[in-house]
Amino acid sequence: MQEVTKSLKAVLKVKRHQENKAHLELVHIRREKQEGFDALDRLHSAKDGALVESIRALRIRATELQVNRAFVQKLTGQIQKQEKLVQKMQTEEDTKRNELVEKTQAKKMMEKLNEKRVAERSKEYERKEQRLIDVLAQRVRLEY
Repeated sequence: MQEVTKSLKAVLKVKRHQENKAHLELVHIRREKQEGFDALDRLHSAKDGALVESIRALRIRATELQVNRAFVQKLTGQIQKQEKLVQKMQTEEDTKRNELVEKTQAKKMMEKLNEKRVAERSKEYERKEQRLIDVLAQRVRLEY
């Protein structure tokens, strides 16, 4: 029985470690996702600024307009790439969140199993103690 309790404690320790690791990974993914959103916002701002500049550039020479247009197209490509990256991070976050939920449930299951085992052991000790008390009380009664 004691070996089972030690095993449960070891498994519970591992489950807690796995849960903490998954939680830290989720925090890391969320931070990266936020950085991705920030980069996306900066790219959109740069594109908007370039578009405003290209409207002003209508009065400027055609070559400058072409340069500005190429810059806007480059920014559009970067925005699309960043949006895909942010979407990938969102998917990773969802996956890691689900993993964390599973690990938390597994840990809770092991905690309940451990509590149940401790309660069973406590009841067993109480039964043994009660039997001993009953036997002693019987002996005392027989002596009188």
